[in-house]
This record gives sequence, structure tokens and C-alpha cells, in this order.
Amino acid sequence: MKKNAKSFIPFAAIATILLISYILQKVPKTYGSDDSLNVYQKFQAGQPIQYLVVGDSIGRGSGAENPNLTWFKQLEKKMNDVNDIPFHGDYVVQSGSTAFEGLFKLSQRKKHDHKDLIFIVFGENDRKYMKVDDFIMTYEALIRKVKRLHPNAELFTITESSLKYEEFASAIELLSKHYRATNVDMRPIFQTSGYTEKQLTKDLIHPNGLGYQFYANAIYEQFLDNTKQEKPIASLSSKLHAGSELDLSEVDNYEKMIGFRPRGDYFTSNEKGSLIEYNFKGSILGVKLLRSPDGGEVAVFIDGNEITSLNTWWPFARERYLFITNGLSPGSHTVRFEVTGRTMASDLTTLPYVRISSIITDDINHY
Repeated sequence: MKKNAKSFIPFAAIATILLISYILQKVPKTYGSDDSLNVYQKFQAGQPIQYLVVGDSIGRGSGAENPNLTWFKQLEKKMNDVNDIPFHGDYVVQSGSTAFEGLFKLSQRKKHDHKDLIFIVFGENDRKYMKVDDFIMTYEALIRKVKRLHPNAELFTITESSLKYEEFASAIELLSKHYRATNVDMRPIFQTSGYTEKQLTKDLIHPNGLGYQFYANAIYEQFLDNTKQEKPIASLSSKLHAGSELDLSEVDNYEKMIGFRPRGDYFTSNEKGSLIEYNFKGSILGVKLLRSPDGGEVAVFIDGNEITSLNTWWPFARERYLFITNGLSPGSHTVRFEVTGRTMASDLTTLPYVRISSIITDDINHY
């Protein structure tokens, strides 16, 4: 009996060790992997990768027939299926947004978890709201903000397949090269795909599932090439634009108001000629407002001069952060928003509403 007991003990120990080893092999990889490694090193080590998308409607995958056909979900699947690497995403995205809106929303986030890889997806909307010089400044400010929040993250900039304005695409390429970011230009990829623009998109702007498959494949192949070439991650280089070190904040205390009334989170009016004024200091200006199906137009005056008008119509209610202007001189300024009574909604039988929450401006930090 003693002999049998002695022979059983080492057998039980070996069995226990084998069982523990098997269990550990089956434990799924977690997102608490070694953050001292960059994204390419993690990829080679088979560790999980965490990514962030800062972008517009294409950034959020609008146009895909279902959520699994967005470009980032197809990229996740490819990483999992081909390389057995968990690829987990976080998103600061909004349909219709610009780099200015992405910069503001990123600035307002209270928590910034570690990210290994960051995608910036803007351009198509920006050309509607700003000149290329304004775009360069805000896009660079966004790159610098991203790199200050996530200094060890690699950066991929996506030139959207629908972007027809060459000067905006060239600006993205220029800034990407300066900061050693990886630029994936989807325009030539769509053009040489063998498919028509109609076949690759939902509405000639937003890719469909097939179009996003080309996005995912292009990003994946470029990522593999970067890994093979042992590419250094994007760096926080010297500024190209003097005003690109921006911290955006809200100013919600108005100086003067006629015709507007507080309604929930907004000052609201549908009376033509109603106005609201704010005083501010800063070189850049935007506004936080509500776009909605009954939204109207508002004229914008800075220091007494009308500089633009903003359309607040949208097919569904959505809070937005709209770029107004940049390059203002140092010192105090006054901005006035005045209801025009006009709207894009042809079926609206009542006067359109304008709903304003606050203005957005900058404090320039010198590092």
C-alpha cells in the first residue's frame, strides 16, 4: 500500500501541472498587456492591441449594411482570424464632423485609456466649412493633441475615398510625413479596384460593406509592411503652424441677448432678428449648437463684421460643434449670432429655430 501511494503522488503532481498548463493556454488574452511595447512589437509578440478612431461618418463606418461590415470591424476580424490578435476599439466619431469637432470632443473626454494605434479620419466635411489653411492648422492641432494624450501610440491618417479636393488631401499627406504618421490614401485604391464608385458606396460618398473591405485590407497590408520595415511610431515633431497648439474650451456666459430664451441646454429663438453675443479671447472660434429638422440659419458677426452664416438644419436632432473662423488677432473679441429666419427645410410651415449652447475658443499653451 505504501509503495502504491508513493507512486501515485508524482503522477498526481504531473497531472495537476498538465491541467494548469492547459487551462492557462485557454485563458483568453486580455487588454492588460505590456504597454512598454509599441503596436508593431505587440503584433509580433501576439499581444492584444487597443485602437482609437477620431473621425467623421466614414470614421464611424456609416454606409455599411450592418455593424460588422464597417471598416474597423472588418479590420478587427482580419487581425483575429489571420493573426489571432485581439483588436479592440474606442471611438470619438460623429457624422458630419470636422477636425475641429474631433479636436474639441477629444479635449472634452475625461478619461484617456492607453491606446496603441490611433486612426484620424477627416477631410470630406472640412472642405465645406473651412479653407485649406484652417484645415492644416486644426488637423495639425488634432495630431499634436493625440500625441500628447497617447505619446506611445502609432498614428494612421486616412484620406477618404470621397475626397475630391486635392489641396485637402495634400495637406493630410504633408502633415502625415512631418509627424511620421502612416497615411493610407483610399482614393487611388478605389480607382484601381475594378469596381465603380456606385458599386463601392451607398450614396457616392459613404462606402458600403464592399467599399469598407477595401479600407480594411489597405490598412491591414500597410500595417504588415510597417511591421516588416520596423517602422518607428509617429513622433511629436516641431510645429508647422504657429497656432497648432490648441486647448479648446467653452464660453457659456453671454454678454447680451435679445429674443433668445433658455430652453433646456440651449438658448432658443425662432424670431427673425433675435441675437445673442459673447465676449472672448482667442485665435479660433466655434459654436456649440443643436442641428435639427426645424433648424434655421444664423448669421455670425465678429467685432461688428458679418463673416459667415451657419445652417442648423439636419434631418434629425444632433448636438454639433461647428468651426467658424481662425487666425483672429490677439486680444478681446465679440461674436454676435443673429437669426435670419431662413431654413433649408422646404416643408417647414413655421419659422425655423436656432438653438445655441455656447461658443468654443482656445487658450494657446506654449510648451
